[in-house]
Amino acid sequence: MINAISDLETDAVKAEIKAAEQSPWPSEMREQVWSDRVRLRHKMKKEMSQYQEFWTEHGDAFGEWCLTMEPKKLKKVFQIPRAEVVERLNNNYGIHSAFGMVLSAVTEQVARFPDTKYPTDARGVSEVAFEEALYYDRRGGFTIKIIDKEGVLQEDTLKIWLNRMESLGGPVLLERTPKRNTEDVDVDGAEEQQEQTAKPSFRMDRRVVRLLIARYWAEALLKMYKSSLIEAIGETPMRDVAVEA
Repeated sequence: MINAISDLETDAVKAEIKAAEQSPWPSEMREQVWSDRVRLRHKMKKEMSQYQEFWTEHGDAFGEWCLTMEPKKLKKVFQIPRAEVVERLNNNYGIHSAFGMVLSAVTEQVARFPDTKYPTDARGVSEVAFEEALYYDRRGGFTIKIIDKEGVLQEDTLKIWLNRMESLGGPVLLERTPKRNTEDVDVDGAEEQQEQTAKPSFRMDRRVVRLLIARYWAEALLKMYKSSLIEAIGETPMRDVAVEA
């Protein structure tokens, strides 16, 4: 099951296998956690096509539409309470039990990520930029600085979000560090080599939590965008419809 997680680099797989062999957790619990990790990714991968189809058809128009939104309204969209992340795992993906508890704790890690002093979890340009833009606010939950103190839209932050939203459609759920050949030896990246210990890493789970947050905001914006299209059609003058008919 560990080998089935496609976003784990080779060294991380070895470290997780070693950690599993030495884990104080009961074997049934370990198997349940890894089974749910695989199951969650499988379900999320099946949903990727809807984001890809939307972006192919509406990507440019959607980006322009975001620029026309009232900044304060857009700010409210980019907020999600910490409890909502775990609730979506329970309701949308049926994740409960041991892995649900793991992800609940990991969500706390993501909220306090600057305090952990861990290196960047993400892989790939859009995911890295999104991770760096994401932060936790006690009043608004997880959010990004989409507007400044004067309420002006921050187009550079919006661009980060649009790039991340586009990447939700794939081609992969979560990227891996590209392998490179050095004297005919595959290297997965310096950070992963440093992680080759017998301790379990929750980096992959933190990446999933951030992915869930990104999807939450994407779904909210998609709903608003589709509603705006319906409203636009409804405002079409009847004489124009008659002429077209």
